[in-house]
Amino acid sequence: MHATSLQRIYQNIPEFRIQARNGRKKDGDGNPVTKKGERHPNIINGYVVWETVQLADLAQTKKLFPEYKCMHSQVLQDVIQRVQTTMDNLCLT
Repeated sequence: MHATSLQRIYQNIPEFRIQARNGRKKDGDGNPVTKKGERHPNIINGYVVWETVQLADLAQTKKLFPEYKCMHSQVLQDVIQRVQTTMDNLCLT
């Protein structure tokens, strides 16, 4: 178990993130749904959008928690999305 402080983990959450490249999902006309340079909020109505922040910051997570380095990024992404789905379902019931 690590003694990493909460301040260190959450210190650098920016208010917005900038789309680094065109998204993979396409609309009906074949255009990307998300486009490079678009701004997306990390904080909405005072709440951090944790799924987005965690997915965007996996490299930093692997630095803070070295035991995650041996796990494939796709596995970590899947875990983050599953936890978010579970929490969303828990809060809706």
